[in-house]
Amino acid sequence: MLERTSLFAALLVASGIAHAGGVQYHYAPVVSVEPRYQTHRTPVDREICWEEQGYERVREGSSSATPTIVGALIGGVVGSQFGSGSGRRAATAAGAAVGGSIGHDVGRSNRGSTHYYPVSRERCSVQRDWHEEQAVSGYRVGYRHGGQVYYTHMRHHPGDQIRVRVTVAPAP
Repeated sequence: MLERTSLFAALLVASGIAHAGGVQYHYAPVVSVEPRYQTHRTPVDREICWEEQGYERVREGSSSATPTIVGALIGGVVGSQFGSGSGRRAATAAGAAVGGSIGHDVGRSNRGSTHYYPVSRERCSVQRDWHEEQAVSGYRVGYRHGGQVYYTHMRHHPGDQIRVRVTVAPAP
């Protein structure tokens, strides 16, 4: 009897059937494998630079205080020619103030002119592009069992055959 049970167990294993309660496992031949792809998008930032022409404003001339000082001195000398005593001092101070103001205005009007010169400037901006890449996300696998073709989805390539679970249950 022991030999007969061992022989039966060996036949079951050799035929690809194993029992676990009401569940059996078979090996079914694979008849088709179709890879399924998923697209992955990755942002790629790149800097783009270009030359831009423009103008730069340059003021020529000096911003010296000399005209104001010279005007104050001349105004003080002229003012000192008038009056006497404390009136002379007041006339000198008033002459210096008026002369300084006139010298300042003359100096501002003679400071020079404004010129515009062409200049080249580099301008840059960041542009975002997308890199797309397709990768295999799984496989649609067709297999034959019991004379019919069934399909399933698997993460890895199955090879020539797959293990299938066959449940045996009593009919109602």
